[in-house]
Amino acid sequence: MIDSILSWAPLVLSVVQLLLAWVLWSMRQEFVRRVDCGRERDGMAKCHIDLAHRVAAAEADIGNMPRPAAWSKMQVAMEEVRGSNKVLLAKLEGQSEILKRIEHPVQLLMEHHLKGDK
Repeated sequence: MIDSILSWAPLVLSVVQLLLAWVLWSMRQEFVRRVDCGRERDGMAKCHIDLAHRVAAAEADIGNMPRPAAWSKMQVAMEEVRGSNKVLLAKLEGQSEILKRIEHPVQLLMEHHLKGDK
């Protein structure tokens, strides 16, 4: 019995070693190497630094923006400007009508002066 076990022992040990080698190789494929991890960590650190700069710039820009009270004052001022523009437009339209009424007599006077007294 021991002879039969000893005869199979090298084959069993070879199979076990092959299985162990396959398990170790598979584990190596699942885990990240230190070099790759360090490279990725450096890349992520650069991204974090860039993001921190962008956030700081955005916060500075937001800090420079007018406050809500200033926005409401600007909106009121813009509405006042719109109102005054409407008034000016109405006045210009009125003057346009006046100019149309004056245009014809002025045209007749110019023709009279250009042609002379006949």
